[in-house]
Amino acid sequence: MKKHLVVFSGAGLSKESGVPTFRDAKDGLWENYRIEEVASQEGWQHDKKLVLEFYAARMANIRKCQPNEAHKAIARLQEKFHVLNITQNIDDLLERAGCEHVWHLHGSINSRKCERHHSIGIDHFLCDFSAAQVEPVVLGELCPKCQGQLRPDIVWFGEAVDMRWHELADLAGKTDVFIGVGTSAQVYPAAGVLDVFTEAKDKFFIDPHPPARLQDFVRFAGAAGVHLPKLATELMRT
Repeated sequence: MKKHLVVFSGAGLSKESGVPTFRDAKDGLWENYRIEEVASQEGWQHDKKLVLEFYAARMANIRKCQPNEAHKAIARLQEKFHVLNITQNIDDLLERAGCEHVWHLHGSINSRKCERHHSIGIDHFLCDFSAAQVEPVVLGELCPKCQGQLRPDIVWFGEAVDMRWHELADLAGKTDVFIGVGTSAQVYPAAGVLDVFTEAKDKFFIDPHPPARLQDFVRFAGAAGVHLPKLATELMRT
């Protein structure tokens, strides 16, 4: 019987494939924008066209990127383990690497939804339309249910992260191996995932700067693409 393995990943995993991050000022994709302009309800209401153009550029950038060795190592682990990926990333690099089970806490660049779904304000939960998208959303594309403007299905500042704490707690009870990779583990609520899985028998963390608070984890300081393939090889042997 296969053991259960959970991988919790953040922006550092995809950055090694060339996907820009929110907080790195050197990344050109963000240098001409304030985060509030393109990742908040206030920015959306002020200039929807600007927001949609920004995410079209993000989608184009992600499609040029390829899964790196860390993504591929996670996919290989499926040969021996039941693997669930819980990721803060909105890209599809895990899926393209062959990962079958991916939980996107902050939404997906490849999905769209109605602006009246899970938005902050009077229309909260009014419409539950969401769908996969092949092309970026453009201004004037409307919800087939209520005629609201479609938008990327991505969590913006001030919106609820898809945490589902009860499911995480149930999952933690049967998890044998937990791997954190490419995340600062400092931004909540997502960072709380590490606290949920404290009872996992084997816990690992890979990042250029592993947090000091993770004393009961086996920590690897460095690139995911270097350390995760090695760790995967060792886990496959056990």
